[in-house]
Amino acid sequence: MTERANGEASMEEPTSPSEDSGFAPCGRIESHPRASTDDPFRPRWMDIADPRERQCAHIVDMLGFCGHYMHVNGGGRSGRAPIICALLKHGDAMPQRELMNMFDLKAGSLSEVLTKIERDGFIERTLDPQDRRQRIVRLTEAGHEQAVLEQRGRERFRAEALACLDADERAQLEDMLHRIKQHWKQIEPDMKGDCACSRN
Repeated sequence: MTERANGEASMEEPTSPSEDSGFAPCGRIESHPRASTDDPFRPRWMDIADPRERQCAHIVDMLGFCGHYMHVNGGGRSGRAPIICALLKHGDAMPQRELMNMFDLKAGSLSEVLTKIERDGFIERTLDPQDRRQRIVRLTEAGHEQAVLEQRGRERFRAEALACLDADERAQLEDMLHRIKQHWKQIEPDMKGDCACSRN
């Protein structure tokens, strides 16, 4: 609130953060949004006032698109396609425990995924003759054929996905993504739960 020359008080509009103001205390990228538009399809990062926050939000948005694209077209990291391709690479059969360790899944989560794949007719599970407590996951004939198709598609995608970059650009991207991955692993504990500013 400011006081005019005639003594009347007036409310001033809050000033938007300067380009050098940095992130808000809570670190959320939407801390200083611009006025919203009527376009429901307008990306939210475009309405962030602070240039650095807007750039970070745009990068994260693009990484999110890449992750979603790979999940949809590649079957995710532990869905049907990766699992049957893993079985194909290991001679069409693997102990269920090895699959669990390979995909870093809990026993219940893996069992749920395998049940769906088994229902589709692509795998069968039998008791391990050497250890009756364990199960062997084996591709069926239909599963083998599907795994071959999935593997060819994954190889074709890897060959074409980065064709827009030259060798130097791919090396730079590889290095930057590695650094981002390591950084995200370090900050992951801080990203869980409520925002730090709300706990003070």
